[in-house]
Amino acid sequence: MKKQKVIILGNEQLDKQDSAAIHELQEGLHHIDQFPVYSPDLSWFEQRVAAEKQQIRKKLIRDLALFLIIAFIILTGIIVSLFQMPVLFIFLQLVTTIFIVLYTSVSLLKKVSNG
Repeated sequence: MKKQKVIILGNEQLDKQDSAAIHELQEGLHHIDQFPVYSPDLSWFEQRVAAEKQQIRKKLIRDLALFLIIAFIILTGIIVSLFQMPVLFIFLQLVTTIFIVLYTSVSLLKKVSNG
């Protein structure tokens, strides 16, 4: 059998320890209650939500415009190179594929490092 390493205290010592712990807990809770609690009103939250929605919408419009401009430039270049110089078309296809792979790799690495 294993020896018990628990020391059994008398009832008086347990009562003193319990009352001291209870007293400490009550004092701690009393100190926490002393801090003022401020809750903003509903209009503040509504303004924050509206501002955030507007910012997201502006970013979406900017990203869409940038995407369309780049897509137009790329498609124009591809069509011109396809009909004028097929060798340039193949070269552009290779460069584009390499760019996409590199861009995706860098984006994933940034996302992982920001984690």
